Amino acid sequence: MRAIILLCCLAGSALSSEMTGYISDAPCGWNNARPRKEAKECAQKCVRAGWDPVFVPDGQMNAYKISDKSLVLPHVGDHVAVVGELKDDTLILKKIRPAPPKKAR
Repeated sequence: MRAIILLCCLAGSALSSEMTGYISDAPCGWNNARPRKEAKECAQKCVRAGWDPVFVPDGQMNAYKISDKSLVLPHVGDHVAVVGELKDDTLILKKIRPAPPKKAR
């Protein structure tokens, strides 16, 4: 019985992983997931206006809904590292921290 419980705990933790990307806004998604002042200001303006924040992983055009929006509000427009699990179109967020900025192209 203890072995089963241990395996379940290990399996649950294995599903979470750290990813880097940007916190953007739902209407613009990947278009504001870049290290430019204009992109950050646009994402912040849209989120303040009521649009949902989304997570856009580095190198992808997918935008994922976020399970706990209150955790990401201070990071809108920023490059971040998140720990969580992707389920369908939603990031089940556990932790978030600033990540080193990506170089602008």
